Amino acid sequence: MTKSLLQTSDLAYMRSQIELALPDLVHVQRKTLVSDQQGGFTEEFDNAYQNIPARLTARSGSESVLGDNDSEQTRREVLQEFTLTVRSDQSIEQTDRIFHSSGTYEVQFVNNNAAWAITKQCQLRKI
Repeated sequence: MTKSLLQTSDLAYMRSQIELALPDLVHVQRKTLVSDQQGGFTEEFDNAYQNIPARLTARSGSESVLGDNDSEQTRREVLQEFTLTVRSDQSIEQTDRIFHSSGTYEVQFVNNNAAWAITKQCQLRKI
């Protein structure tokens, strides 16, 4: 007979305590289409979930050069990437935006394949 590394009660306890490791509060904003009163539609983001316990951490920064290298109009842009950790039962989609006190972020990727489904991680880019 094989014994499981974690028992059901262990996972239940970990899930009940996870918010202690999630010190930030975020709003999950979901995209909706709204009439532009001219026969078309425009995109808006509304709060789908508010004050969600989370942890936002900086992952890395990558630099890209925009424009012609010989031009004075060359501009360097640093793209900052972040990881957002939330409870595993929190709904987040790849088309959502995350609002945090430090700014607004676009969701780039959602990892729904956690081993014990205690938390869910998302890759974000600051906008």
